[in-house]
Amino acid sequence: MFFWMTLTLATWARPTPITVAPGAHALVFDLSAANRGAARGLVRSDRVGLSDLTGLMASHPHRAVVIHFFRTSEGGRGLPALESIRRRYRDERVAVLAIATDQPSLASLKDWTSDKDVRFPVLHDAHRIVASRYAISAYPLTLIVDADGRLFAVGQPKASELEAEVASELEGLLRGR
Repeated sequence: MFFWMTLTLATWARPTPITVAPGAHALVFDLSAANRGAARGLVRSDRVGLSDLTGLMASHPHRAVVIHFFRTSEGGRGLPALESIRRRYRDERVAVLAIATDQPSLASLKDWTSDKDVRFPVLHDAHRIVASRYAISAYPLTLIVDADGRLFAVGQPKASELEAEVASELEGLLRGR
């Protein structure tokens, strides 16, 4: 038993580099939603976990999940495009999630979100834990995760190009291209 524990601790001491590229496994997370109604509509909880939506054990399986990391200080310019994507692909079991990384509290993110017309969960990444795990250094960043929990696409399109870029990637994923 001691030998196993030593190997495990040695492995933890030297984490492997994170790969945020198509084909890599998406890193799971579980975050509180600022707009609880949207989260409850998606996963019947105030918290949304990626493993709720993709992978072998998904309780609410989807064909794809669009994850958009953003900063509220930059205005959330991509949110309208993401809402359009949500409406366009909801019948094809595509979920949309936005993750805000710069609000000091869930309450402040709720206030910021209250006047936004979005019906997908806006999640609070307290202390940038999820963003750090994904090694995000520039915002916004958009990921598309397939039903198996693998990254299908990673990109940083401008807000004006976000809808078209995400739609193009989703078409390829959903149509098997």
